[in-house]
Amino acid sequence: MIFRMHRCLRYLRLGRVTQTAALALLTGAIGWSGYATAIYFTHNKTVSARNAEIVSLETRNEKLEGDLARLRNSIAIQEKSLTATQKSTDDLLADNEKLQFRVAGLEKRLTEEVESGKAFALAHMGEVEARARDEIARSGLINRLNELVRELAAAEQDNKSLQGEREALGAEVASLSGLLESIEEAQGNIVARLAEQASESGDALKRTLSIAGLDVDRMLDRLSRSDGGAAVGGPLLPIDESLGAQLVHKILTVDRRIDDFERLQNLMQRLPLIAPLDEYRITSGYGRRVDPFTKRLALHSGIDLASRRKASVMATAPGKVTYVGWKGGYGKIVEVDHGLGIRTRYAHLSNIYVKRGQKLEFREKVGQVGSTGRSTGEHLHYEVVVDSRSQNPADFIKAGQYIFKK
Repeated sequence: MIFRMHRCLRYLRLGRVTQTAALALLTGAIGWSGYATAIYFTHNKTVSARNAEIVSLETRNEKLEGDLARLRNSIAIQEKSLTATQKSTDDLLADNEKLQFRVAGLEKRLTEEVESGKAFALAHMGEVEARARDEIARSGLINRLNELVRELAAAEQDNKSLQGEREALGAEVASLSGLLESIEEAQGNIVARLAEQASESGDALKRTLSIAGLDVDRMLDRLSRSDGGAAVGGPLLPIDESLGAQLVHKILTVDRRIDDFERLQNLMQRLPLIAPLDEYRITSGYGRRVDPFTKRLALHSGIDLASRRKASVMATAPGKVTYVGWKGGYGKIVEVDHGLGIRTRYAHLSNIYVKRGQKLEFREKVGQVGSTGRSTGEHLHYEVVVDSRSQNPADFIKAGQYIFKK
């Protein structure tokens, strides 16, 4: 260790232990100073926080004391109001007792007045009755009664003469009734013939439609439900079986059979009963055939109709287009939904005139004959599908030829 003394440099030698001890003492002093400083600042911060908390608690205490004072003031006001209300209630109870006493007195007085009025009315009615009897005797009503008796006797005599005339009219009515019965019988025969003709026409139309392989009754039921149906019902109220009633029954029967025939005609207008081409020849029928490409036995789900190049293909019944475009071996195809579970397909088209979702009228053009898809030449592949099962379109065309020929 070097230090200056009296303008001379002096050397002080310290041992390693002494230096270590001095260094440790100096380090401890510095550490203690730092720790004391940290403790001081921490304590000062804690004290400041506690002082702030004390100030906050004092503020809250003052606020609570104010709220308590206001609450006590409100309780005092409510107690005064309750006292006033209790007093008013007591006054009302006292007034109610007075009113009840007064009402009881009035009821008693009213009862007495009613009894008195009844006695007076009875006495007065006796006087009125006696006065009325005197008035009748004075006015000669008895004489008037005798006159009415004489007039009644004269009326009975006139009634006897009218009875004779009524019997004569009865005979004439009986004669007219016989004539009317004969007329009604003739009308009944005419109506019966009309009913028979309507029934025969309906049965013939049913038999013709059955050529297409359709369950006509099921189709009629679907048609009725699709059109809203004729919902009927009500209690059974029998009527008499007179001749007039029988005629009405026959007329209603004819009306019902005519309705059935009209429903069959409506069904016929919804079915694809014509060919989709004006000119054609069938080149391949429906069912099993030798496939033109594989030369093996296969199922043909429609019929092939050959026609002139780009001949117009028409919808065979009203409906809605459900598919337009290219579909595998069908090539360009149009599919039409006619309702009642019936669809038709027109395949191998060269051109298509309709779009998906379009509503079609009967014989509206859907496209042109072509040879797209799996085809050996220009023709129309035509299918009829009922309840997702293919049917023979030739049977539908045949049924339509019978119907339209008639």
